[in-house]
Amino acid sequence: MKFQTRKQVRFHHCDPAGIVFYPQYFYLLHEVQEDFLAHIGFPEHVLIAGGMGVPIVDLKVEFLGMCRHGDSLTITLELTRLGNASLGMQYEIHGDPASPGGVSAIKLRAHGVVVYSELPNGKPAALPEPMRDALAPYLKASQGTT
Repeated sequence: MKFQTRKQVRFHHCDPAGIVFYPQYFYLLHEVQEDFLAHIGFPEHVLIAGGMGVPIVDLKVEFLGMCRHGDSLTITLELTRLGNASLGMQYEIHGDPASPGGVSAIKLRAHGVVVYSELPNGKPAALPEPMRDALAPYLKASQGTT
């Protein structure tokens, strides 16, 4: 199962030409991660208040098309790996057919790895079973747990 959310490209995401400035995609991807964790019952701010976090340790991005000011985007997140302390996350950003240009083509594909860690030292910790259970439905069907 994929988690899906919608985001609007705002002025602050764009360069002077009205195209999303590439570092802003990283903000969007992190927002989706936060939205996902809240959706499954583990809001990031609550994790942090409890001394835990999910910092990113790896991120690979393919930029496949431009997004412009005013575009409505659909962003999906699916887990590619559910390890002892780490999660593989695959993101896709799609344009909306109702946006200027009318194309719903994929605009960005990214794969990241986050590690459930103690704060502030960053020491990895085993994912708690309730969190693992909440994450499991979002693991790609072709992938297993390790």
